[in-house]
Amino acid sequence: MENFFDNLIPLVVVTGIFVVFPVLLFRHFAQRNAGKSQTSNGDAVGKDLIDLADRMEKRIDTLERLLDVEAPGWRERHHEQH
Repeated sequence: MENFFDNLIPLVVVTGIFVVFPVLLFRHFAQRNAGKSQTSNGDAVGKDLIDLADRMEKRIDTLERLLDVEAPGWRERHHEQH
């Protein structure tokens, strides 16, 4: 039994060096690389959303100008209802 405990510490150290440590390193770098790809993809999605919002704002401005010409006073009536 005493011989088992004498060999336990070197066994744990060797297992840690050759199994646990490489697995931890692999997971660290895999998560780090995944974060980089999500950031670059997230930037593209963010730019697309900004462009979409800008286009929608232009459309709303155009519709409001048309309503100002065709239905004067629509803003006051709208604000009274809400």
